[in-house]
Amino acid sequence: MIKVFKKKAASLLLATAVAATLPAVVSANGADLSVMVNGMALTSSANHISGGRVYVDLKSFSSITGMNFDYDSKKHTAMINGKEINVVETKGIPTVYIKNLANVVTANSLTWNGKTHTAQLSFKSELVVLGDIVSQNAGCVLQNRFTVGDGIVFRMKALNPITGMLAENATLQVHLGTGEVLDMQLGQHPPDAPVGEMFWSVNYKVTDATPKGTLSYYVTAETPTMKGEYKPFQVVPSLITIVAPESLATGEQAN
Repeated sequence: MIKVFKKKAASLLLATAVAATLPAVVSANGADLSVMVNGMALTSSANHISGGRVYVDLKSFSSITGMNFDYDSKKHTAMINGKEINVVETKGIPTVYIKNLANVVTANSLTWNGKTHTAQLSFKSELVVLGDIVSQNAGCVLQNRFTVGDGIVFRMKALNPITGMLAENATLQVHLGTGEVLDMQLGQHPPDAPVGEMFWSVNYKVTDATPKGTLSYYVTAETPTMKGEYKPFQVVPSLITIVAPESLATGEQAN
């Protein structure tokens, strides 16, 4: 009961905060209206003002944020993040009251600039990036010590923080301490399996030119509207170590 109460209280505080930042009645012509979502213009002929309220094109919002919605044309409602909000069709396009939208996406802020007739909606937009490194030579086994001739496979996922789904339109790159930048590719693994897992990967071949010792790296992910970054823990088991061939030949265990 305490957890439920806290959750409801948090939702109430958010709704109150959002409501406090936008006037109950907005004064502007629909043609003059501008809508910004996380700093990007949400442009649509369906955006409009009705009864002093700003209404936003739900399809356009979905296209720039990656957030999916289920629209019930009979009930004139849409489901977003498991929450139902009312919909007003404008030119055959579903639109929603921006305050209601702000509440279901857990917005950080919603503001109105009366001089520029601009509504700005912002919410958490950092991609969640996670993954690991494995040895190609050992059959994709987790490993952190490599030598010349070994293949280091970087495997990563980038998740949309709003939907929790894979951000398939993201571009991922591995940035090595050597200055090299590796472009990662999204694909199913194993590729020929009936059911596999989708993630980004890239293989790095260790050569004689690869410096011995710790090979630092980090991974960046970016979509048109979001960014994210992955960095390994700065402890030996989580870092890549490049060793001379004889180091492994002596029977040292890979962590």
